[in-house]
This record gives sequence, structure tokens and C-alpha cells, in this order.
Amino acid sequence: MNQSQPLLSVEQVCKSFGNRQVSKNIEFFLQKGEIGCLLGPSGCGKTTLLRVIAGFESIQSGAVRIDGRIVSSSTTSEPPERRAIGMVFQDYALFPHLCVSENVGFGLGKLPKSERQKRVGDLLCLVGLEEVANNYPHEISGGQQQRVALARALAPQPELLLLDEPFSNLDALLRERLTVEVRDILKELGTTALLVTHNQHEAFSVADKIGVLFDGTMQQWDDAHSIYHNPASLEVAKFVGEGSLISGKVEAPGKINTALGLLEGNFSTPCLDGCSVDLLIRPEDILHVEDESMKARVLKKSFRGPNIVYLLQLPSGERCQALVSSHHNHRIGEEIGILPEVDNLIVFPKDCQP
Repeated sequence: MNQSQPLLSVEQVCKSFGNRQVSKNIEFFLQKGEIGCLLGPSGCGKTTLLRVIAGFESIQSGAVRIDGRIVSSSTTSEPPERRAIGMVFQDYALFPHLCVSENVGFGLGKLPKSERQKRVGDLLCLVGLEEVANNYPHEISGGQQQRVALARALAPQPELLLLDEPFSNLDALLRERLTVEVRDILKELGTTALLVTHNQHEAFSVADKIGVLFDGTMQQWDDAHSIYHNPASLEVAKFVGEGSLISGKVEAPGKINTALGLLEGNFSTPCLDGCSVDLLIRPEDILHVEDESMKARVLKKSFRGPNIVYLLQLPSGERCQALVSSHHNHRIGEEIGILPEVDNLIVFPKDCQP
């Protein structure tokens, strides 16, 4: 494979069911060894797009290439078994009558027995399941079943691994641990993978590149840091992380007058002086300072263990959130001192007439 050539290329893909268009000119790519993620709310088209890449759905226009080879277009659709892909389904789809090692080796029937046994053994070791190799799916935990499904998908050494909401059936603590484990396994093998999830924490934990989808359109394809700190649209800003939009007016380059005072920093988007904007304020942008003259009223509070996220009402009537140490346990209705500390000004222009 040419190193400059992406392993997976999705090029202007459009997919419709009848008159309903569910994928609209989707475009992104993954280099060999990268882990990507399609992130978005239910019904945004992310699972349909994964099924298009897998070969379970045809497309009306555009193309999908794997290692430079067109596998889907308006006139071509290679069957799934010829695409050199592995698939991990949401419900794992393990064979209940086969033990763990037999499930992992299911797709290796063409290999000599000794080579098949070695591959299965190596993968069970990699995913930490040697001790349950002879157990059946109903005899192991949900987290172990997830790792069996992963090992089975990796066994044929696919060029591309697709994962459809693979952690959704697990409890929160196990899900958090396994996302890191799965990333480590994929990176150790150098496997190119694409994950679908509605959970942004999973996306941030696993993926090198994240595509945020809304209503069948790709809003942004970027790394986690850029998506969080430089969202390309209001939809991305509202969906990724927590935050509130407050109104502001650009007073000078790098300066915005808001209900939080005059804020200075780097604009995410160039704005003319006098431009009216919506400004994204993250909870971590608001510091709680007891004796600060600027006050805000506590409307709601969400206890997070070491921290509390407060929903605050500013004197202007606008709202923002503040991430505060849980040592400061304020009452609903109480006024607290706040200090904005914002240097990355994420702005969405509304009226840019100077």
C-alpha cells in the first residue's frame, strides 16, 4: 500500500431510503493504523454509513475505497466477504453453542489446524481471555463477551475493523475501562478501525479522528482536541462537551463585550468590529471566586464527586455553567462570585455588519 494513500476513503457518499436521504455527500478518510469514530445523536445516519462501508447497503452516488480499491459506488458493490473487513456488532452476535476459542477461530477454517490454534491462542492472550477459552458465552461476563467478539473480528487479520456501538450494553465503569483496553489492542496490532457511537466520552477515549454527524451530514472530521476547542458549527458546539451560548458584540480584534464583561482572546472565526456573535462558554471557563464582585445565581447543580457543575443565571438573564470543586456546596438560589477565564473565544457570528 502507498503510505500516502488512505486505507479507507469515503468520497461524497449519498444514501437514500426511498425519498429520505440519510447520508448527504459524506466525505472522510482514514490512514492505515488510524482509529476513526462516527459520533452523533440517534438517527443521524452513522450506523447506515457503517453498513455502507461494510457492504450491507448500496449507495446512490459517491464512492467507498478500501486500500485504493472501489468497493461501493452507484454502479459497483462488492459483497461484504470480499472487502477484507471485520465487524463487531452491538449485541456481539456470539455463537452460543461454541466455546470462546471456537468463536474466535470461527472464520479461520481455511487455515491449517496448527496455524489456526496458534492464531486463536495469540488473540486470547492479547485480549486476556486464556483462562476462559473453553467456556461458553453464557458462562462469561458482558465485558468478556465483548472481547471475544473483538478477537473473533480480528482473527482473519482484516484490513479494516468496523465496530457498531460495541460498548453500549456495558455498565459505565466497565465501558470506560474497555474503551481504553480496546484502543490499546488495536494500536498494538496496527489495525485500522472505525467506531460508531453516540457517546462522546467513548469517541474521545478511542479515536484519532472523529466525525460529528447531524441529519446525515458530516459537520466536522477532526481530532478530539479540535472538535472540543474549535467546533466547526453550532450543532457540534452544542453536542460535544457541556457549555452555554451567550450573546456578545465584537469591540476590537480579539475583544468581545458580553454579560461576563469584556473578554479577550483568540477568535475561533474572524469577526469584524461591531459583529454580533454567540459565544460558547464551557463550564471550565468560569471560576468560582468567593469575594469576586461579579455574581451569578445558582439555578441547578449536578454533583460529580470531586466537582459540582452549577447552572448559573447571570444578571443579564443569560445562563452559563461553572465547574466547581465539590468542597464548595452552594444552595439553589444562592448568589456566588464568579470570574470568567476565557482565552479561546469560540464565536458564531450572527450579524457581522460593522
